Amino acid sequence: MKILALFLPFALFAAQPRYARLGAFDGPVEVQLSAADQWMPAERNLPLPEGAWVRTGAAARVEMEFDDGGVWRLGSDSQGEISDNSRLSTGQRVTLLSLDHGLAFFTGQARGIDAVVLAIPGAHVSIAGLAHVRMEAQTGWSQVWITSGAVRFSCPAAELDLIRGQTTRVEPSNPSRFVLDRDSPAADLDRWNSDRDDALSNPTSALHVMERGGVADLDSAGEWITTDTFGTVWKPKTKDGWVPFREGRWRWYNQLGYTWVSGDSWGWLPYHYGRWTRTAELGWFWVPNVAQVFKPGDVYWLRGPQYAGWGPLAPGEPWSGAVSPVPQQFLDLFTTYAAFTPGAALIDPAGFTDKPKDPLRSSAFLSALPSPPREAALLDATRPLVQAGSTRVAPVLPGVTYQSEELPVRTYTPVAPTVAVVTPPPPVLVVEAPPADQPEVAPALVPYPVAVYGGIVVGNTATNSGNAKPAILPPAPSPAAAKPVHAPTPPEPRTHRKHWQDRVEYELAEEALRHAASPALQIQDLDTWKRRYPHSDYENERNYYYVEAFGRLPNPQPVKLLAYAAPLVQQDAATLFDPTDIGRAQTLNLLYLATTSAQVLPPTATNEFRTARMAAQKLLDYLPDFFNHSARPANVTPDLWAKARADMESAAKHTLATAHRVH
Repeated sequence: MKILALFLPFALFAAQPRYARLGAFDGPVEVQLSAADQWMPAERNLPLPEGAWVRTGAAARVEMEFDDGGVWRLGSDSQGEISDNSRLSTGQRVTLLSLDHGLAFFTGQARGIDAVVLAIPGAHVSIAGLAHVRMEAQTGWSQVWITSGAVRFSCPAAELDLIRGQTTRVEPSNPSRFVLDRDSPAADLDRWNSDRDDALSNPTSALHVMERGGVADLDSAGEWITTDTFGTVWKPKTKDGWVPFREGRWRWYNQLGYTWVSGDSWGWLPYHYGRWTRTAELGWFWVPNVAQVFKPGDVYWLRGPQYAGWGPLAPGEPWSGAVSPVPQQFLDLFTTYAAFTPGAALIDPAGFTDKPKDPLRSSAFLSALPSPPREAALLDATRPLVQAGSTRVAPVLPGVTYQSEELPVRTYTPVAPTVAVVTPPPPVLVVEAPPADQPEVAPALVPYPVAVYGGIVVGNTATNSGNAKPAILPPAPSPAAAKPVHAPTPPEPRTHRKHWQDRVEYELAEEALRHAASPALQIQDLDTWKRRYPHSDYENERNYYYVEAFGRLPNPQPVKLLAYAAPLVQQDAATLFDPTDIGRAQTLNLLYLATTSAQVLPPTATNEFRTARMAAQKLLDYLPDFFNHSARPANVTPDLWAKARADMESAAKHTLATAHRVH
């Protein structure tokens, strides 16, 4: 079998996507959600995907909130890009914010293994602990002020830690010039930025929800109530007759479908993380989700001749549109209507008066409305490079240098959104080996996330297609040869060819791998397989998919991950899986996941730290075999091949250093 999904972009194996919230703003502010979109006026509570651009006019300012609690603000005549806002399969959140020109403020920190980077023309800063940073980019120069905390600053001329009160200035056209000063003159918007920080700090509602973006709005807009059925819920302060999903409108997103943009000032968390329900005593209230999964808006849909209707789904209610004839909370009184024609990018209920008299007769329930057609020409849409992209650097560990090629420095020139230039690729690092006359030592424990190998990825070998066969499955036994499920054959010695005990075991394994896109569901399937067939020739493969699934959960569980990794890590890495490209990739991915899980373990997890240390050492031993020159695919450059190995080597050494200090 050929390599299956072995060298694919890492985004294909990321967990749930992340969206920033466009919060408070004043003055003319515009947003371009993607290269294929036109600039449009800003809307409060607008979801901002990765790659979104935001710009401000004269005397304008805008605030953007992220799910990890970070806040990014732009002053007047400024433009920025959310260059990266992803969640990797390990659970690590990566945030890269690029200031093209103007003034920006950032407040936040990198939690756990997360990475937060702020880029500016000619330099970038990496955030670890809580920090407050002010950045300005003007023609010919860029400047960074640290108003609180500490950051790691990098530019072609220097790399150093900056602390409160320090200022740096660089000139992108003169990379060798670097200025460090303690003078930090006040900016006109410093007071506004400080006031906004105070307004968002220590919200009481943070005790009840895990998400951080938009949580402060809930304190003043409602109250938390304990119920017997749903636990602690949030009830907004609203006027009589208020109904969820009525004040606002639906906007089409290619990644999400129709997504609710609430007109309620507090309308971020209650419409994207959880569901609404009501009782006669309390009226409407919001029940938060346990899983941190961003939703476009959980509603039922009604489709009529020239209109669409929708209303809130009840907590825990499954909904497909076709299976359930009537939603649990459906009442005409609670259903909102708007004009709808196929292809509409917006669905706005404001001003709609042609409400159907008998909606159950004139319309039908749907799980979702049909999507607008996509113009083929928009697939090739591109836009100008962000000036901060010329930095070409990223978070680093000891031993990192910059790539030798230098990109030309450009002067920003405003252009129409239809002008097309390809967006820059993610920053690239080159990790140097120590000189031959110096002994190689593990890097010291530093408070920055380890490098993530991004250009080359060991992907999940299970396919998400419902029709394709999982990679580890050989042909299933014929029905005639199937053995009773209640009396499985004991496993034979591993010296012979592996086989399924019967066709039922094959189908259970196939079902588990088919659900690779949903780790929680896949874990349930694996549990069923393990319960029905505790002894299996494919026990190694089953444990491997447990490891992958626990690593892809929205809230990864390192202790459970390492519990399933332990029996695999203790075996000979060369014989863990079948000696194919896929088997080799599984071995590498297993060792990497077990290695990086050490960074989020509780200090008391002694056995798990021991497993992570063993995995890190075996990963170091396995890298020369996996990354040998003859194994490099033709479509992967030697530099990228070397970088992938170096990044994984850094991760292993970092874990060995961390585990040694903890235990």
